[in-house]
Amino acid sequence: MAQVDIVNLKDNADPARRLRLPIRDDSGRHVGDLQCIDRSILDEPGLIDDLTTWRNQSMPFFLTQFSASKERTRRWLESISLPAHDRILFVICDPGGNRLGNFGVCNIRPGSAEFDNVIRGRASDIRNLMFHCGMTMLEWTFAGLGAETAELHVFSHNEKAIGLYKRLGFSAAESLPLRRIEEEDMVKYSVVDRPEANAGFDYLRMEFPIERFRQAHSAALLTG
Repeated sequence: MAQVDIVNLKDNADPARRLRLPIRDDSGRHVGDLQCIDRSILDEPGLIDDLTTWRNQSMPFFLTQFSASKERTRRWLESISLPAHDRILFVICDPGGNRLGNFGVCNIRPGSAEFDNVIRGRASDIRNLMFHCGMTMLEWTFAGLGAETAELHVFSHNEKAIGLYKRLGFSAAESLPLRRIEEEDMVKYSVVDRPEANAGFDYLRMEFPIERFRQAHSAALLTG
């Protein structure tokens, strides 16, 4: 069960009290932060623009694909993301506060939580940034949320993302067939039985149990 009040974190309206998870490289050097997207950050200049641009850039890797707009992004944040008790989204920032991407967790439930909305939005000189973000999020998922298993879903042809997740320690658990459906101004993929699939690729479920994380990173949970 989650050890933190997710909705309360997102209801925060004071920038000084915003949840910030420090990102550190292999030497322990602070290279940035995962900043919770809460009510204090919504009106920061450029935030909605960035989230919208990054979503459009990464649209081919989402189950639901459409042309994102600033209005639609803000509406999603205010009506779906912020009130939800089982999801939280962070913006990736360098030490100067420059936004570089976003990283979320969804389907937070007793025993597990799922990586979600993982997007590198801008280039930077921070080496292996997304790997270090992933490590930070794993530590928080296990130590902060009390999860026993971290999960994620990724298209089976997204080799770059799969490579990152394997480096973090995830392994494939299930390959789910997909059906592609075209609607007005939108493409949707849904999990179906194998005979109904037409996508040409699967939806790969990957998982990382806390026991394997402890074996690989014994000190991380003590400091997380």
